[in-house]
Amino acid sequence: MKKLDKIIIGVIAAVVIVAGGIYFLGNLGSNKSASSDKASADKPKVIKVAYATTNFPITYQNDKKQGDGYDVAIMREIDKQLPQYKFEYVGTSDDDVLIGVKSGKYQVGVKNIFYTDDRAKTYLFPKNYFGVSDSGFVVRTKDKDKYGGLAKLAQNKGKLVPIAPQNGQYAVIADYNKKNSPKIDLGSADTFVVSDALKWVSEGRYDAFFAIRPMFEANVEKKDGANADLKDKLTYVTLGGIKTYPLFNKDQKEFAAAYDKAIKKIIDSGKASELSEKYFGQDNFKLLNHPFK
Repeated sequence: MKKLDKIIIGVIAAVVIVAGGIYFLGNLGSNKSASSDKASADKPKVIKVAYATTNFPITYQNDKKQGDGYDVAIMREIDKQLPQYKFEYVGTSDDDVLIGVKSGKYQVGVKNIFYTDDRAKTYLFPKNYFGVSDSGFVVRTKDKDKYGGLAKLAQNKGKLVPIAPQNGQYAVIADYNKKNSPKIDLGSADTFVVSDALKWVSEGRYDAFFAIRPMFEANVEKKDGANADLKDKLTYVTLGGIKTYPLFNKDQKEFAAAYDKAIKKIIDSGKASELSEKYFGQDNFKLLNHPFK
């Protein structure tokens, strides 16, 4: 073999060895990176849990400026079940909970969230719910027997304050209308101020406002509530319970699967009902046994 040929073969061999080493080291590094992304009890993955700060007693900040409320408390119980994760709670606005979870700023958000098909296009909903919201109508006290129920409102041709289509309460009315006649006139609205809706019912502009019990208690029944002056004019009537969920970023499938296993154990143990009694003064899970009517 000529000297030149030997040199060329030697150079090629060296290149192959170097390239192979780079490939090996590169894969070693990528495998290390992949394994480091895997949540484990030794190196728990940090999960930022966003919660709305002004939704007492569902999500709020207590006197110690710590996250509190039913949704936060149940997430703390879930945290105990998942040593491979470390939860950090971030208090923020209602809007930022949604925006932040969507962008990935937060891995999960809580604020009395109902499932809707529209939201499921943007966020990841787990298989299992973690709470139940006492949902019902706010009506004029004098008209409670006339409009205090889905069938009553429909039969008496009452006017319902419009509901945003992305709200879970909209789905309840839509489902009722599919199965019953006469139907409830279901108008849609993007947003409005709760205190305005309560005034509209009081004034007779509308006959019912689909709300949740904590909202009515905070706005009407509390002495310093925004609509405390309407306490003798308005009444809240429970219609049923709507399941509530934590809202996950679309990329958090592994975390959501772990959540599903944990929350099932917590609900089965009775702890979720215990927390409902603590924060709402009643076991809202029992409301699931009573269909809306």
